[in-house]
Amino acid sequence: MAALMLGACSSVDTDSFRMPDLSIVAPRATATLRETPLKPITSEDLVDTEGRCAGVAVGADPNLPGDQQQGNVPMIPSGIALDMSECDVVKRAGQPEKVDFGANERNERTVVLTYIRGTRPGIYRFAAGRLTQVERAPEPPAPPPRQQRKPPPKRTSSS
Repeated sequence: MAALMLGACSSVDTDSFRMPDLSIVAPRATATLRETPLKPITSEDLVDTEGRCAGVAVGADPNLPGDQQQGNVPMIPSGIALDMSECDVVKRAGQPEKVDFGANERNERTVVLTYIRGTRPGIYRFAAGRLTQVERAPEPPAPPPRQQRKPPPKRTSSS
């Protein structure tokens, strides 16, 4: 049996044999994914103290359904990734419940957007206008417990 298998291998043309191209499954180098330069952050990419984007006109877009817009921001139904601008995140997650501004050790603008409710709850941290960290959002406050009403006492008939 082994002789038959070895005999069959002797007729293989090894000069024209090629390995399958795996580039369709996985890129050859992941370094090429990061070679695309990021566009510079402009004032239109930054949020104001209310968490609104400067470059977006106030008012709802009549062409978008209600679930794809929030306040003055037309919602983009896609994911959120590191290095996105502040407004890119707001366009995907909506207007935040809380906005905090500050500066880091390099004197760069830092912003923290907190989302308690919505489709993407979380704490989004930015430095120099770019998303650097995402944390799980604190749990929304629990609704007050519903008090059950006691049924009225039954009347006893006395005859």
